[in-house]
Amino acid sequence: MEVSVDKDLCIGCGVCEGITPELFSLENAPTAEVLSSPVPEEVQEAAQQAAADCPEDAIQVEESEAHDLAPENAERDIIVDEFADEDREDIDQIFKEKKMKAIVDKDLCIACGICEGIAPEVFSLQREPYAEVLLDPIPAELEDAVEESKEECPEGAITIEA
Repeated sequence: MEVSVDKDLCIGCGVCEGITPELFSLENAPTAEVLSSPVPEEVQEAAQQAAADCPEDAIQVEESEAHDLAPENAERDIIVDEFADEDREDIDQIFKEKKMKAIVDKDLCIACGICEGIAPEVFSLQREPYAEVLLDPIPAELEDAVEESKEECPEGAITIEA
């Protein structure tokens, strides 16, 4: 996967950097810079989320030939192989169940920022007066941080669905 930022469209809002600081930076320029292209497999989902959330559509994502080797697809292939004799719907259900989803109850959230401090790739207070979930589903490498955010939330505003 290749990612680029259209400098003419980028307004330097920082949404992309908030979602994927491993990939985007505003540190050295008034507009977002891509730190690594091709995009490392572990942040490809987050890169797509950043492109989707960009308010100016300044981020372009181009799939490469190796798209079929993305971690999500590789994981799914293992599951498919393991359950090759099972019904296809059962395989799809097993695969879907492996994804974590975080939910913030905006009526309970007091915008303390604890969750954003623990998992800034997942939670943001930039656009709403309460914590907003930036990634759905949660990438496996961020699940522990989301669990910690839930535990540390003083109002119990974060729930997790598997």
